Amino acid sequence: MRYYFAIIGIALLGMACWLFWRRFTILMTGVTTTGRVESYESREYDESISYLPVISFTDQLGNRQQFTASAGGYRRTPPIGTTVKIRYDNENSKNAVISSFLNMWAAPIALAVLGVVGLLAFNGK
Repeated sequence: MRYYFAIIGIALLGMACWLFWRRFTILMTGVTTTGRVESYESREYDESISYLPVISFTDQLGNRQQFTASAGGYRRTPPIGTTVKIRYDNENSKNAVISSFLNMWAAPIALAVLGVVGLLAFNGK
């Protein structure tokens, strides 16, 4: 069972590093613009519903892009029509994220913490 924790911990740390690198790259080389909340996608997790905002924006080439945010909540906030600051990859404008701590950094940090916990459980006796 201990080795299971080690394998899971290493996998989670690997995913955290990969996601951190993607977010860091968007932060350093991406383009900042304003997007608009168009609608919400609902996702069910453990008998509760989470609402993820669907954001549209226009990239540097004038093309309209749309993406679903990676983080949401149990309410539909911000309201439809609200403008939000986003960042997107200049080379692949489909790779976009709302420019907030929750959307940029919560997932990599959570994966890293879970990975460390898995490795600590492996080392525990």
